Amino acid sequence: MVILIFIVGLAALIGGAELFLKGVDHFGIKWRISPLIMGLTVVAFATGAPELAISIQAAISGSADLVLGNIIGSNIANILLILGISALIRPLAVKLRVVRVDVPIVITASILLYVIAMDGQLTTLDGIWLLLGLLAYSIFTFFQIKTERANQSKETGFEAEAGKLTTGWFFYVKNIGYLIIGLGLIIQGSGWMVDSAVEIATILGLSELVIGLTIVSIGTSLPEIATSIATIRKGNTDMAVANVMGSNLYNILLTLGLTVVIAPKVLDVSAAAIALDLPFMVAVSIACIPIFIAGFDITKIDGTILLLYYGSYLSYLVLDATGNSFTTTFELAMLWVVVPGTIVYMVWRIFAHKKSIRKIIKE
Repeated sequence: MVILIFIVGLAALIGGAELFLKGVDHFGIKWRISPLIMGLTVVAFATGAPELAISIQAAISGSADLVLGNIIGSNIANILLILGISALIRPLAVKLRVVRVDVPIVITASILLYVIAMDGQLTTLDGIWLLLGLLAYSIFTFFQIKTERANQSKETGFEAEAGKLTTGWFFYVKNIGYLIIGLGLIIQGSGWMVDSAVEIATILGLSELVIGLTIVSIGTSLPEIATSIATIRKGNTDMAVANVMGSNLYNILLTLGLTVVIAPKVLDVSAAAIALDLPFMVAVSIACIPIFIAGFDITKIDGTILLLYYGSYLSYLVLDATGNSFTTTFELAMLWVVVPGTIVYMVWRIFAHKKSIRKIIKE
């Protein structure tokens, strides 16, 4: 019965996110926002709604580890799992703006979270700092959109798409309806998922942190996966990358910031999260720079490596949580074989695409 409730909750989350995404996507087209900016803002916010609902519900229930596990796990899954799967379907284009602006912002937000969590607690003041960071990013994005729209010609792809949408009052009624129904499903589904996830953790003897890092984070990342695959099929591979970067940023600044502010008490940060999961999230964010600038694309080999690391991370979590004796051997293999091999590969890729690096320096 617990598994069934979890599945139903997950289905409600995915269905709600799809409806919510449909509504905001139509508004984005009507307001003539480019796919890249849409991916970083509108789409990222919509697909990040499940993480927001899960985290708020978990905080109210007093499950602090589930809050952090959900956010950290989702950010790790977004880069390693979603970009990995997407790159296997089709190599992903990476825009210069993403490398120069958005990745550094995501890295800064990740480091900020790590720093404020090192004392073992997340307070209301910490949440306010995160929300102020979101406000600054929103203002910056607003001016980016304003500049972009001013430079657009009247006849654009967006104008053609907008012509296919319903007009007048019915457009607003229809799409606001998508937003309300989608948000309702997301909130209800999040409640079912949190309750069942906590019970599953108790049955399996796993901590809420591990459950949040694995089951819940993968479940709430499914809307991002579905959106990325859909955008790839339409040929907007750069939007898939932007969606991941925007989602990670909103997870930290909006989801965690808002959750900490409205939480009934201070959220405790476990020693395990400080020692492994937060540093790994920061490392994964930083690793985006050499991956992205080596040719300004993410190849199928890159995608395979990303999935390898995600599989290794999940395997380590399970081995460590169950006290398996193979954990130490696994650590040594990753430290002395997999990581050095990856570094050698990335150095080779960067040197093979020197022109890409020069492009960044010149511009």
